[in-house]
Formats: sequence, C-alpha cells, structure tokens
Amino acid sequence: MMCRWITLVALLWAGGSAASPVDRVVDLLASYRQFSAEFTQSTLDVEGQPVSEIDGRLAIQSAEVFFWQTNAPFAQQIVADGEVVWIYDEDLFQVQVRPLNDALGASPAAVLGGDSKLLNETFQIQEEALGELSVFRLVPRAEDDVTRQIELRFDGSRLLDLQVIDALGNRTRIRFTALDRTPPAQAQFEFTPPEGVDVIYALGQSSS
Repeated sequence: MMCRWITLVALLWAGGSAASPVDRVVDLLASYRQFSAEFTQSTLDVEGQPVSEIDGRLAIQSAEVFFWQTNAPFAQQIVADGEVVWIYDEDLFQVQVRPLNDALGASPAAVLGGDSKLLNETFQIQEEALGELSVFRLVPRAEDDVTRQIELRFDGSRLLDLQVIDALGNRTRIRFTALDRTPPAQAQFEFTPPEGVDVIYALGQSSS
C-alpha cells in the first residue's frame, strides 16, 4: 500500500510540475531573443500552389525593436524602433509610419522577441510532437484580420522554421539560415527616410 501511495504522489507531482506549452516555447526561444539571420520566405495559396518565394535578412532586439528586409523583386524594409514602425517600399519610393502597437499584433516579431507574459496574453498555444520535432501552434486570442495561426517547428533546441497562416488560408513559411545569436548592431534599428521619398503617417499627415 505504501509503495502504491508513493507512486501515486510521484505521478501527481510530475503531472503538476510539467511545463506548459507557453513555458516550453519560451524556454526554446530564450536563445533567439536577440539574433540576426538570413531567411527564405515561401508562400502557398489555400490549394497548396506556390505564390511567391523571396529572401532577405532580419535582426531582432526585442518584440518592439526589429529589422526586416526582403530583397527584389519585392524589396521592402520594416524597421521597428521601439516607438513606431517604418515600412519602406523601394519600388513605390514610399515610407509608411505606423503606431507600434497597431502594426505588431500577432506578428512573427511578437513571437520571436516576446516573453512569456506577452505570448500568453496574445496567443493560445498548443504543442505537438511529430517524430523528433516539436511543433507549437499559436492562435491569436483576439480577432485578427491578418493572422489565423503561427507555427514554430523545433528540432531539439534548434528553430527550423516559422509558418504563418493568414486569414485567407495562405501559408507563408520562413526558413532561417546564417543565424547569428550575438546582439545585433543598434544602427539596424534606426531608420531615416531617403531624401525625396513620400512619407505617409498613420494619422493621415504626409510629407515629401
């Protein structure tokens, strides 16, 4: 009887102390809080047909401070400096300036740079084991017109890719290469509009 009691207590303790999905994903993302990398971004439509494939580079200092650049033919820079988000479309020679909170939402930057409080408040998180891989599915708690779900896949502690399923059912997978976990240079998170570019502000003001 005593052995059975000890076994029961041990099982209950183990079950009660098991890490939640949010704690697990936060632990796995701990070494990615500040990093830079190159990436390939592939998008499939709802029927699984290729839509586009582009590459670029990124740097993340926190959920509110990051740099994201895609190369031609869709050349764009997105810079969040902790106060606003600058979105520079090179082809249009135009910069949009948006409030930080409005622009982030359930974004990849909020996931990769976020802490347990932010992730828990923003997403419902589920974990699934697929062979040797751990897959985390993050569904926005608030209604989101852009993002339906974000998935993270890990091989052990290594982040393989991040997948975003948008409100229309399109799937965008981002694969990281040349990953550098040293703190990125601060200059990457400072943006000055190029001379002559149209600057469009969130409140409707614009200047050239």
